[in-house]
Amino acid sequence: MANEKIIIVEDEELVAQDIKLILEDLGYHVPAITPSGEEALLKIEEHCPDSVLMDIMLEGEMDGIETAQKISERYDIPVVYLTAYSNKEILQRAKKTEPYGYILKPFKERDLQINIEMALYKHEARKSRLQLIQQKAINKYLEKSLNEKETLMREIHHRVNNNLQIIISLLSLQSKYFEDERVHDFFKDYVNQLKSMSMIHERVYQSDDLSSIDFNHYLVGLASQLSSSYKKDPNINITINSDDVFLNVETAIPCGLIINEILSNSLKHAFLDWSEIDKGEILIELRSDKRGRYALFIGDNGVGIPSDVEFPCKGSFGFRMVNTLINQLGGSVEFDGIEGTSFKINFEELRYTERVKLDYKDDN
Repeated sequence: MANEKIIIVEDEELVAQDIKLILEDLGYHVPAITPSGEEALLKIEEHCPDSVLMDIMLEGEMDGIETAQKISERYDIPVVYLTAYSNKEILQRAKKTEPYGYILKPFKERDLQINIEMALYKHEARKSRLQLIQQKAINKYLEKSLNEKETLMREIHHRVNNNLQIIISLLSLQSKYFEDERVHDFFKDYVNQLKSMSMIHERVYQSDDLSSIDFNHYLVGLASQLSSSYKKDPNINITINSDDVFLNVETAIPCGLIINEILSNSLKHAFLDWSEIDKGEILIELRSDKRGRYALFIGDNGVGIPSDVEFPCKGSFGFRMVNTLINQLGGSVEFDGIEGTSFKINFEELRYTERVKLDYKDDN
């Protein structure tokens, strides 16, 4: 018991004062005694009691039952009747107000104590049940909403992937109308960039977790796809060493494009002169630390880059694109193009920003 407040509604002053002393001895606080229903409603508004002890016959226009009905309509406060009336008609009227107790005068202190304690306990238990029911309803609604959003997100990724596949097919078909090998290479590079993005949307669509993809598995798939596209020489070995890294789509797409571009360049240009190389080696490493930072290394033991080429400005469009994507990731890069070609890239996962703000209005 935590000094609960109880208002006494009783038109017999001596009885009311006696009840007050009993309740205070039991540890309750009585902030008001009132003889009428009209005044009782005002006192309830003023003091916000935990319970109301109500006589049925009162001064004024409203009796205790009418007052209890208005209390039930306006407030969530348990009412306990304390009355000398026990006839059938009175009891039937009283039952409709769903009281938490009904004590007949003359009463025993023990009966008063038990009824008050039980009323407060039942009221608290009822509130807890209602809260539990409401929470279950909210949880059910949220679960349904989450499932609907997840289904929608899967559909979006599926449609994006389908649209990318259509573009890939169109570019592949268009390239067949050109005999110039350089044009074929141009189309192939762009098709591979689109495939690197398409693979991410496909993996998200197939994943149990729509928020991220297993980037280690993605690397293996990307390397396999590029090896097939550029008809990798059997003497070239691609090694992938990666921690268990899961990236969100916003990070995975630029990261995938970076790896696609650098790996494509290695497969196309690094091993043109086999007289200087015994065996071609391409290494891809992706490491993560406890601070949420990632270190990506892509390097080969090929012929390196020409002396007149510098990363990123004095090079191909691909170099400039890689640099732009690294900046998009908020990362840094170390480039070495003398003994083979290598990129050391440090970055952090991009965080989704809130794109839509909803204003919720409480109709109550």
